[in-house]
Amino acid sequence: MRSLLDGEFRLVPASEYGELKDDMARQDNELVREKISSGKNARITHAVTGKRIPVFGDITYRDEIGTDYYTLCLSSSWDSLLFDEFKGSDSCLVIHDPEEFCERVHFYAEKQLKDWTGIDASISYLTDSRLGPAFSKPWKYFAQKEWRFAWHPPVKIEKLPISFIHIGSIEKIAEIVIRPEANTTNG
Repeated sequence: MRSLLDGEFRLVPASEYGELKDDMARQDNELVREKISSGKNARITHAVTGKRIPVFGDITYRDEIGTDYYTLCLSSSWDSLLFDEFKGSDSCLVIHDPEEFCERVHFYAEKQLKDWTGIDASISYLTDSRLGPAFSKPWKYFAQKEWRFAWHPPVKIEKLPISFIHIGSIEKIAEIVIRPEANTTNG
């Protein structure tokens, strides 16, 4: 309700997601992206000798972001199944004017996070995002259809504290929707 009435939003450090043990929807490592592919068709050549190096097993590609950063994650699509995906959810905030919402989030975040780099975009699930690993996620999270805000600090930071931004009431551009099953009555 504070998000709707006061425009209060929690900026979550990317490092915090790996610590959520009971919530599969928010448990991925937001600081490192790994992909595994079969080594069967890979060709690795020694840089000095030019000789081919045999590959045994799968190949793991690792992309590290290198600093903690802030996120604000939303879904870009209504799906009542997301209530099950996000443990303990009983309502959601539906934003009817995403453009105004995004402008306000960036305006107030920039006031608070001076000299940080902020961007928002949809998450890429099938291919690597051109925006880097912060905007790429494993396929298993595809149902979330995530729209992400991310703010990277001007210098490397190991661990950020949780932070909040306040963008003012968004009652004119958003509403709270109760979980559909919660609306049914026994009669």
